[in-house]
Amino acid sequence: MTQTNSNENSRPFIPEKPSEAFIRAAQEVVHAQLQHQTPVYLSDQDLNKLKELPKQSGLILAPNHADETDPRLCLEISRLSGRRLISMCNREAFDELFGLAGYVLQRLGHFSVERGAHDTNAIEHAIEVVKRGSDGLVVFPEGEIFYLNEEIQPMHAGAIEIGMQAIQRRRAEDASWQAFVMPVAIKYHYPENIESLLERRLTRLESHLLLPHLDAKPAVRLQAIQTKLLQKQIKEQELPVDPAAFDTLLAEIKAAESALIAKVEARHKDLSTYQKHLIDQAWQLEAELRSDIAASRDPAEKSSLEADLDRLKEVAQLESWDPQYYQSRQSQDRLAEALLKMERELYHIHRPKQLTRRNAHIKLGEPIKLADYLADYDKDAKALRHNLTQKLHDQIQGMIEEMVAGLQ
Repeated sequence: MTQTNSNENSRPFIPEKPSEAFIRAAQEVVHAQLQHQTPVYLSDQDLNKLKELPKQSGLILAPNHADETDPRLCLEISRLSGRRLISMCNREAFDELFGLAGYVLQRLGHFSVERGAHDTNAIEHAIEVVKRGSDGLVVFPEGEIFYLNEEIQPMHAGAIEIGMQAIQRRRAEDASWQAFVMPVAIKYHYPENIESLLERRLTRLESHLLLPHLDAKPAVRLQAIQTKLLQKQIKEQELPVDPAAFDTLLAEIKAAESALIAKVEARHKDLSTYQKHLIDQAWQLEAELRSDIAASRDPAEKSSLEADLDRLKEVAQLESWDPQYYQSRQSQDRLAEALLKMERELYHIHRPKQLTRRNAHIKLGEPIKLADYLADYDKDAKALRHNLTQKLHDQIQGMIEEMVAGLQ
């Protein structure tokens, strides 16, 4: 399969159409919602790191992607800092609610990107946003919500590449122009004891799955639920995965992911993936199938393609199913995250209800000054992208760990 290019894709690129009145109204509504549901904790010291960046400099905010609430937190950061933020957003989100979601997203300052495709339109547009300097750009380098808030997943190098391209091009006009990538760490935390709420929701899951109500720790019960859900998935999808062949639940999960991808590839002989990681393979195949769905006029073919698309979405879900996450540190935050994942899978709901009110803690790291790396970028762009992306990852992971320690 050739690498997908957005210029060849059936679905058009959708630019942002920011409305100041729309953004201000949304900021006030979101601020009120957050105060009630998810109070935000962001220090003035950190906020000043953003406010004190040179005016008209290029800016990329690079947060971890922990939860569906993250974009609202970015809107709150914009309100507090006074700097408008433009965001990359998955192309499929613009089609939700019969296109109404797209109308809202555009006016909030979002533009589309085809995840898994080499979306040159989105990349070039992002570079231009940074080059302008008037707005900041929000990029989530993890690329997906994995619901593993305290463990930052491998990051894609797109944020660094966009920033380096922007400063390289803009410096052809202004040799002193600056651009920065700012690491942003988001940590959600339940400040109150949620033991009884966990118990109630675990019992409900066990009842739905006809599992006995174990007199055991939540982590043990969660693994039993996870095992049953995985077996259910393997049976429904008719995957060639034998649970008895694996020593650990995680190994069985990875086998199921591989089997789902292989099943889609077997049904579409023209599709194959060149990506190394399973999640990247799934995203690449998703981009191809979305293009085919958009071009198809045959209802039966479209239905079949959509079924395969659902299989690939399941790979993304399974990618976040690491049982070690809630077993190695059995905090109520991690247990709650695992519980919500199981509810998402069993009840087929995109956004399960949070257990109760929680807090959102945000830290802004030291901005990465991209001008300092231009010479290295000219020598070996690939190595520079890798090294700076790893630096970004490590900074965010370090800030997460600092917040976790402070909340204990």
